[in-house]
Amino acid sequence: MTDWFQPADIYCERTDPSFWAEPVNAWTNLAFVIAGLFVLAHREPPARTLALLIVLIGAGSFLFHTFANRLTGFLDVLFIGVYLVTYAWLWPKWVTRSTLMVKASSVTALILLIATASIATHALTSVLPDLPPGSYLGAWFYVIGLATLSATNHRKVCIWLWVTAGLFMISMTARQLDLPLCEQIGGTHWLWHVLNATVLYASARALLLGASDTASRTDAKD
Repeated sequence: MTDWFQPADIYCERTDPSFWAEPVNAWTNLAFVIAGLFVLAHREPPARTLALLIVLIGAGSFLFHTFANRLTGFLDVLFIGVYLVTYAWLWPKWVTRSTLMVKASSVTALILLIATASIATHALTSVLPDLPPGSYLGAWFYVIGLATLSATNHRKVCIWLWVTAGLFMISMTARQLDLPLCEQIGGTHWLWHVLNATVLYASARALLLGASDTASRTDAKD
């Protein structure tokens, strides 16, 4: 039986099970709240949903870096997963105005990329132990796929997607260097929070810009 309240100690900053054992990792989750507010400032319909999910990611991460147990760790991962799946659903809904089948296919593609990347990273653990989790690498490949598909019809959107992919790779690197650089600089997980909040804003900005662009083209045809 899983002990959901079993303490977790997987980051450089944490030295004991107390609530404020990771003050920097905890407080830097404010970056997600700020990113959410910036997204909320946009007028496109998906903005509220994306903003709420980004703030929830920050809340889940804050709980994990304060209470630090299996339950809060699950919530942390859950909110990230909900954002990814929602994003994969909203993209064809608002940017390409596609059918239900395409929306389902978009979510399926994301899940398959995550599953494939997870299997690959697990197989390579003995050779490359510092690879990012497959869930993040799969999401990274999904963003690259969207950027490639958007290159022709949505050039500005494509730029934002490449910005998302580039920042995401840097943020994943910061995440993976937390323990290896622990003794030298005291950990880098806080940088993952700051950069990843920027990643989420850039990804939301791409979707909202695409939605606005598509709406303008539709209105022009009408």
